[in-house]
Amino acid sequence: MNGPIASEVFDLSGSVVWVTGSSRGIGAGVARHLARHGAAMVVHGRSVESTEAIASSVGDLGADVLRVHGDVRDEAAVDAMVAAIVERFGRLDHVVANVGGAAFGPIDETAGSRFARQLELNLVSAYVTLRAAHPLLAATRGSAVMISATAATNPTPSFAGYGAAKSGVEHLAATMAAEWGPEVRVNAVSPGLIRTDGSMAAVFRGSDELAARAGATTAVGRIGEPDDIAWACHYLLSSAAAFVSGTTLLVDGGPTEGPTQRILRAIGGD
Repeated sequence: MNGPIASEVFDLSGSVVWVTGSSRGIGAGVARHLARHGAAMVVHGRSVESTEAIASSVGDLGADVLRVHGDVRDEAAVDAMVAAIVERFGRLDHVVANVGGAAFGPIDETAGSRFARQLELNLVSAYVTLRAAHPLLAATRGSAVMISATAATNPTPSFAGYGAAKSGVEHLAATMAAEWGPEVRVNAVSPGLIRTDGSMAAVFRGSDELAARAGATTAVGRIGEPDDIAWACHYLLSSAAAFVSGTTLLVDGGPTEGPTQRILRAIGGD
């Protein structure tokens, strides 16, 4: 028996997808990508003004779009967002929990309160969002993706809170998958360096040359683009990933060396 063709597997027509933190960066790239593939989009930002550009660009792609606003760490605010989704669409098929951010600071100079804020922004926000969305996802036998980071599984000096939070994100995805299956699949995507306005300003100091040099350290020879992460999310949300749940998909361009090569370089070996 022939199965569905790829265009059918990846077609999101008729589905409703909520991407948190979709006003810019990776989240905006994911929202535009999924809209191009037929999804009705729920875009999100902290304020009404923050979502004007992404809502306009998604609408220009012909997608039905709803804007929701508020702090996804706040359970009451998230409940109100879910209620708005129900009022507009009556359903929710998929969620991409993308809200997050990193704060620089050595451990000895980072107060516990600042560390806690990193956990809240990156981990608690995903927990609150998906917990509120779960009844709707269960009703549609939908799926969710959380956005992690390579810091989750690598030592991250001066980013301890961020790395710890993203490690928690991956554990949470696996636990939610175990608790909520078989009705709801939950996975995570772990991006490497991705070209966004934020990374170009904060990491590469606005220099395309520095971005290219960083890209040369990956096996594919470039840094990532938001659409690279969007395709990974698309796969995990689609029926092509029907047997994939509780896992983390690493999307970092691939390493070019391992621990042995790093040590040899440090001691002057070949």
